[in-house]
Amino acid sequence: MATEPLSPTLGALLRQTAARVPDRPALLSDERSLSWAELDAEVDAVAALLQRVGVQPGEAVGFMIAKRPEVVVGFLACARIGALYAPINFKLHADMVRDQLRTARIRTVFTELSREDLLRQLIPELPDPRRIVYVGTRGAYGETAYDDAKPARPEPFVEAPGTACYYNYTSGTTGRPKGAITTHAQILANAVDTIDGLGFVEDDVFLGMFSVFAHPHELFHRSLVLGGSFVILDTMSPRIISQSVERFGVTWMMAVPSFYEMMLDHAAAPSRRGGHDLSSLRILESGGAWVGAGTLARMEEAFSGTFLPVWGCTEATGVALANGLMGPEGRHRKPGATGLPVPGYEVRVVDDHGRERPRGEVGELIIQGPAVVEGYIHNPDETAALFRDGWYRTQDLVTQDAEGFVHFVGRRSEMLKIGGIRVYPLEIERIIKDHPDVRDVVVVRAEERVRGEIARAVVTLVDGSDLDVRRVQQYCRARMAVYKVPRIVEFWTEIPKLPNGKIDKRAVRDVAPDPGRDER
Repeated sequence: MATEPLSPTLGALLRQTAARVPDRPALLSDERSLSWAELDAEVDAVAALLQRVGVQPGEAVGFMIAKRPEVVVGFLACARIGALYAPINFKLHADMVRDQLRTARIRTVFTELSREDLLRQLIPELPDPRRIVYVGTRGAYGETAYDDAKPARPEPFVEAPGTACYYNYTSGTTGRPKGAITTHAQILANAVDTIDGLGFVEDDVFLGMFSVFAHPHELFHRSLVLGGSFVILDTMSPRIISQSVERFGVTWMMAVPSFYEMMLDHAAAPSRRGGHDLSSLRILESGGAWVGAGTLARMEEAFSGTFLPVWGCTEATGVALANGLMGPEGRHRKPGATGLPVPGYEVRVVDDHGRERPRGEVGELIIQGPAVVEGYIHNPDETAALFRDGWYRTQDLVTQDAEGFVHFVGRRSEMLKIGGIRVYPLEIERIIKDHPDVRDVVVVRAEERVRGEIARAVVTLVDGSDLDVRRVQQYCRARMAVYKVPRIVEFWTEIPKLPNGKIDKRAVRDVAPDPGRDER
């Protein structure tokens, strides 16, 4: 880290980093690359453009664009003039996007020609065409283009660490997306905490694989603190990502476990000609899904780097637990655990009344720290329900062992009650996933007239497997209580995923159970 004190706001920190390492590569992409000095200058130009179209301090600016350099520039430009960056999940239904615009009072959006159909449905919420900014080719509804930004300094705005600069939205897959009100100080606290706790260094070249509307600050915030480089790519192709790792010398990736599995499949494909040099990868940070001991071992055998499972959430401004924290004697980790709290975060495991649970017993994970937000934009009911006395109630059910490691059990909302007994889908998924013929699995709730609630497993298999329902259930009976064995087992070609790579459990539940479904 730089020896001089860290600037307390994003705009000031960008200015500081650009002055310290002006010619060092900052943003790398297929489209173009920017040094820290060039990034700082472009942020100034876009900030001045925002002021020209009328954006005032405290206003939210919506970004409805793909993962491209303008995402990072726009984020920092908003911060520089006191506006708030608001990522818009353009894959949601137009009604949900419209609700987001109204809730956050968004009157300015950055968009692309490919979003024209969605934009047309949102026009009543965007009455000023000057405030519709096209990135790339101009469309029919706005009067401003990103390319209209010219070298200029914006009108000065005094940033404050506690000022909100960002609405960090939840996925919205279980209802209305909630915008966590996030400040400069919270983003920088998470950056510094994860740099120190995970061992991120100035020379790391970072590639974040999460979707553009899922924690976009994590694409760049650690690199901003250290003056390192980050890569912006809008693809989920294992081939292209492998090429890019080699091309840019990526040292640190962040993705969901299933994406690393895709990279392994790509590497092992018989049709592959030649190979990509992935030896630069030293850390494979993995979030968004539980990682078992077998997966961890397999990943580290296949890749030369360290596999680093992490847990985070919107309300904690990113990663807050890691199974592989740095310590004086190396990384502290325990196969199968979710991890230990990142420095700066404090966690507790409590019952329904907020009382501490004994070590080893299941309870709800609650968390506090300088990077934990205080609530949601214009959503007092959810804020009151989930934020109490400085603690955020995650709704994740966990245990904590004698060494402090947190072990994920399941989401409170996904818990099953079979014959009056609590059953956590993850414990069933873990066992089925260990079968050598199983590529992926998700367990969701189903109903039977006589038995009531039951477990339903949706499975994808490795190529050539002849595994059937009877053998899956036999495998389960040998390893779990009989009442936990899935009554319904379906074989799908593919389990639907969210844009961030996580399994879309809502999409699975929306498909009617079919005990005879076998798509091989």
